[in-house]
Amino acid sequence: MADDYVRRTAITRLEVTDEQRDLLEDTISEWKRGCQLATDMAWGKCNAKSDIQPLAYDDVREQTDLGSQHAILATHQAAQAITGCIECRSNGKTVSKPTFTAPTVTYDTRTMTLFDNDTVSLSTTESRVRCPLALPDADDGYQRQYLDSDEWSVTESTLTARGGEYFLHIGFRRPKNDTERNTAEDGTVLGIDLGIENLAVTSTASFVSGRELSHNLREFEKVRAGLQQAGTRSAHRTLEPSSGRELRYVRDVLHRASNVIVDEALRYECDVIAFEGACHRTLHTL
Repeated sequence: MADDYVRRTAITRLEVTDEQRDLLEDTISEWKRGCQLATDMAWGKCNAKSDIQPLAYDDVREQTDLGSQHAILATHQAAQAITGCIECRSNGKTVSKPTFTAPTVTYDTRTMTLFDNDTVSLSTTESRVRCPLALPDADDGYQRQYLDSDEWSVTESTLTARGGEYFLHIGFRRPKNDTERNTAEDGTVLGIDLGIENLAVTSTASFVSGRELSHNLREFEKVRAGLQQAGTRSAHRTLEPSSGRELRYVRDVLHRASNVIVDEALRYECDVIAFEGACHRTLHTL
């Protein structure tokens, strides 16, 4: 059955205290244990959520510190992982039992609450923690079009630990209208914010730094200005190859940046890359 919803993900960093950090780390650790336990029990037996939940729920509750709802979600995550393996096997690929190593944990509307003051409450292995969302200072940050809209409702989300920081991938959805039924908008979208200090920031919290590019372009400009000021025949002969090196360098940087973006889209199985700007939005379908 086709999904009758348009889905988007808004990524934001969380501002956490040391105590909250410890609780989130414990929750991520127990989540991985719970998912693995459910997978170990179901592997080779079943893959449907409706089968794995009654099979593994009690053991996950008894052998981990996960709350009841997170124990249910862990069995669902196991079902999703096993189903993915079965699909790969049907396509002739060799598969092995899934292992859970990624520093993530899934949240739903029972384990996560968003508040109007840009804070979020998250269930942990002990108690709920309430953290501010580290949103952009500008009111036109792409997250706002979902957070501030009555049209979009919160769905299943993911907390990810990365480089000592915590990022919340907040899932949103709204019903499709008739004009969206057969467009590229039906797919999963990777949002890209373009800038200078960071050439690109993806909605999956991947950054492509632009600092080295900016520094080297300034160095190229100094060399070019010096040659132009010299005005000698030798300087003019040197100027053209220097400009060629600069152009090749910029092309190489942009090529590597585009590869990072495409790799990120493939990693998260995105169908569309949306480049966000202050005045326009460009869609590219993979």
